[in-house]
Amino acid sequence: MVKIKRLKDCTITDAVNAWNAGFEGYSIDVKMTDDMFLERMVKEDLSVSLSIIAFDDKQPIGIVLNGIREINGKKVAWNGGTGVAKAYRSKGIGKKLVDLSISILKQNGADIATLEVLKENEKAISLYKDMGYKEVGILEYLNLNKALCQNPIPHLRRKVTVKRVLPQQIGKQFFYKGMNPWQTQWQSAKYGEGIIVEDEDGEELGYAYYQRIFNSKGNHLSTILFQCEARPNLESAEEVIYFMLGHIFGDFKNDLNRIVPNLPVRESELTYKVLKQIGFQTAVQQLSMRKELKLPTLSGN
Repeated sequence: MVKIKRLKDCTITDAVNAWNAGFEGYSIDVKMTDDMFLERMVKEDLSVSLSIIAFDDKQPIGIVLNGIREINGKKVAWNGGTGVAKAYRSKGIGKKLVDLSISILKQNGADIATLEVLKENEKAISLYKDMGYKEVGILEYLNLNKALCQNPIPHLRRKVTVKRVLPQQIGKQFFYKGMNPWQTQWQSAKYGEGIIVEDEDGEELGYAYYQRIFNSKGNHLSTILFQCEARPNLESAEEVIYFMLGHIFGDFKNDLNRIVPNLPVRESELTYKVLKQIGFQTAVQQLSMRKELKLPTLSGN
């Protein structure tokens, strides 16, 4: 008989075994060690109280990781992964896990539930739609893992100032995209750096935040770009985005891995266009989905 427990009542070994079994056979290798699992729980603000594990007797066979953040005055939840072991798939266990997760999120006051799913995973997409999730848009994981012969960044024709800030300071910008995918929000850039570009009058033209990854010898291995956005309706928006990318990635002559996770193709259309023009390649496509957990209140006399 299948039983479901909160992660807080399970061991880390159970959680890691459930995760690794639950994502076995997927097109992306997301296998984790105990240390990797704990690091991800902290980095992504995932909660042991909101997350659940399914067991067949004492064997962990399924998992859902959940977290909640407050964004624009609303409690927004994120499903950081739903996995069911191969031998138990197509038996309704995934539905039970997702259904219980939604109940737990509602009990904890969540207004909105969000998740991402591999675009080719039609069974999972169908399940989430049956559970009330709606499609938001396509996300792409981009990377450029080589040096370029020529610097792709054009010269910026206007005078600007670059302010170095913390990612959380960018979260206060009026055009900050707080509902972009969870892993691109400033809260996930815990070891990151940020920049705000201003014109001569101090008007903000754009922002970006990112994280540089170094090895044990201090060598720069890769850079992760979380968000890079120009102010809405800015005539020179494309120039500003190019400029910020040049500030973050340099002249592209170093042999680094440059990563852009879960970029919304529609909502960040211009950033996507510029990255593609530079030479970034699509590694993975995901579908962003969302479910309203609280019905809007109707005002009336």
